[in-house]
Amino acid sequence: MIDLSIIIPCYNERDNLNILLKKLDQLLKKSIHNIEIILVDNGSEDYSYEYVKQNAIYNDKNFKVLRIEKNIGYGNGIMQGVYSATGNIVSWCHADLQIDVFETYNAFKKFESGLKNNKIIVKGKRVNRSLIDSIFTFFMSILSSLYFQKILSDINAQPKIFNRSLINKIDGYPNDFSLDLFFLIMVKINKIRIMTHPVIMYKRYAGEAKGGGTLKGKIKLIIRTLKYMISLKKKLNGNNHSQN
Repeated sequence: MIDLSIIIPCYNERDNLNILLKKLDQLLKKSIHNIEIILVDNGSEDYSYEYVKQNAIYNDKNFKVLRIEKNIGYGNGIMQGVYSATGNIVSWCHADLQIDVFETYNAFKKFESGLKNNKIIVKGKRVNRSLIDSIFTFFMSILSSLYFQKILSDINAQPKIFNRSLINKIDGYPNDFSLDLFFLIMVKINKIRIMTHPVIMYKRYAGEAKGGGTLKGKIKLIIRTLKYMISLKKKLNGNNHSQN
């Protein structure tokens, strides 16, 4: 039986894969739990998939690689991995090494200690960040909380860890970076408690940020998120009216 499935989306992270694969190998060897790693190559164009095929720990039955031929978004890549997971507990984190993959396992142990009737999730809470990044995250958290009337914080922090029974409650997910927001809104709607796990945010080892890593990227992310917030609220209001 798989205790924990870890989904790691990878899009053009070729230069980070050497270190990432070594850390994943160490995690599988050191863990006292039965862990499943699902690395999702999300339509990479830098030969990431070919590199993984040549260097991944394929002799370990708990290491899987899922190839998506065309990248249609961050959210789609993660959810394809989630749907292929077999663990009782499911999680996702990133391949950019800004958060150590061992922190996903540490957060999982916190999940186990606080689990009551499957009514919790554990999410990361990023520390050691730049002032600009912290202000941006705080602004987006306040805006989202006020708009949806639900307390949200550090929405895009990883990892996210949850019982697989939650998977059927996150149908209708967005394909892009709005997935984390959608996920937490669904968690709140289903009255699931959120526990946080502090994680150190390291500088990106190699490659470029795919979301809001630059000022231009942050502006685009804000605009995209605002549009999604409006569409999601309309959808939720429509669902409430149909149930009345």
